[in-house]
Amino acid sequence: MADLLITNGKIGTMDGERKFIEDGAIAIEGDKIIAIGPTSEVTKDHSAKKTIDATGKVVLPGLICTHAHMAAALSHNMPVDFSKFTKFTDMMEMWWWPQVEDQTFADDIYWASKFAAARMLKSGTTTVGDMLEAPSALPGALDHQAKACDEAGIRAVLSFEATERTSKELGDLAMQENLRFVQERNKPGARVTGRFACHTAYTAPPDMLREARKLANENNAGLFIHVAEFPPDLTVEKWGKPDPQVLEETGFLGPDVMTIHCIHMTDEDLDLWAKHDVKVAHTMMSNMLGGIGVAKIPQMLEKGITVSLGHDSFFTQDVIEVMRAAYLVHKVAPNPNPGNVIFFQALEMATVNGAKALNMEKEIGSLEVGKKADVIIVEDNCPTPVNAGTWMWYAVHDMSSADVETVVVNGQVVVKDHKMTTIDEEEAKRKSQEQAWAMWQRAGVV
Repeated sequence: MADLLITNGKIGTMDGERKFIEDGAIAIEGDKIIAIGPTSEVTKDHSAKKTIDATGKVVLPGLICTHAHMAAALSHNMPVDFSKFTKFTDMMEMWWWPQVEDQTFADDIYWASKFAAARMLKSGTTTVGDMLEAPSALPGALDHQAKACDEAGIRAVLSFEATERTSKELGDLAMQENLRFVQERNKPGARVTGRFACHTAYTAPPDMLREARKLANENNAGLFIHVAEFPPDLTVEKWGKPDPQVLEETGFLGPDVMTIHCIHMTDEDLDLWAKHDVKVAHTMMSNMLGGIGVAKIPQMLEKGITVSLGHDSFFTQDVIEVMRAAYLVHKVAPNPNPGNVIFFQALEMATVNGAKALNMEKEIGSLEVGKKADVIIVEDNCPTPVNAGTWMWYAVHDMSSADVETVVVNGQVVVKDHKMTTIDEEEAKRKSQEQAWAMWQRAGVV
């Protein structure tokens, strides 16, 4: 007997054939999908302890955010005078590093991550990749974030951002934080796991990059790093080469590397990414906030580079919004063309590409037998029919986070009737607001 049946739904599988099942059902046992197909066939072979009737609703794989800073939710709407920033480095040096990162402590991490996880789950995101930036909370910082993710029920790949921006000692402490967390958490079947992370090739010296690569290899864990977000001349001035070349020479690059932003990259850099099968997290909305520029996503897709989506925890935790922004912006910048980024490519970035980017394509990203049961059920409020010919259009053009009714992660219902079942979301909101105000006071902005 299955543990859960979802019946009578309009299922978009995102499997290799991108199948659509008009009246479909999914049988779930434990944390895995054990059957998927027409409702009449699945229910003939499987009964369940619990059934969710998805009549008239759209059933999709859970969305995937490959880059976030959940603790940074406390920076939302921080009363900062943006008029004093004339370039991206101003934002980092005058605001982000001293007033956000350095002022984030253990309770901030826990409550902000709990709030962010709830917001993501309620908007259909079932998996998140996160880089924690909170040197004042070391050691043990990742444990507070993991606790929040454990309790909320989200699938998460967590890391601490190693950098020598403040000191070599803190950089070493951050690397040890990642090592400890990876060794404790990366067990078979774990929902919350770890990776190694470095901030950038600008702030993490070559020896740190080599050490991160070595530890990732020894522990069979992947790597996160921001790439080509800072103007390239900064890294050239410091190390003699831009980010991509530094990463190549240190042996950092590989198919288990997730690179975030990737704005200031040449065609030769993209060839390097394709050669090493390096993955990309496209964070269009935060890139616009920083005035950084627009990544060459159409060219990346043409070269076969895996492009996924991240919200960077700015503005919103809603991957649907990010997917729509990524779908639209490349039609107007930098080379206007309505054919840049097709609707199905945008949906792939939010699902199967996200899974591949996290090296989890055998587990998540599509609805298939044997994969983890990460499923979202969305109310169909579309003005036109959602069917075999339109469902991927619908997901990108019309689907809204407000329509996400039910969310299943690892076989467990974590959102029911638009509400969290695992945590008190009102408490998470209230405590986040309290922590944010205290952080803003420490930062001297209120």
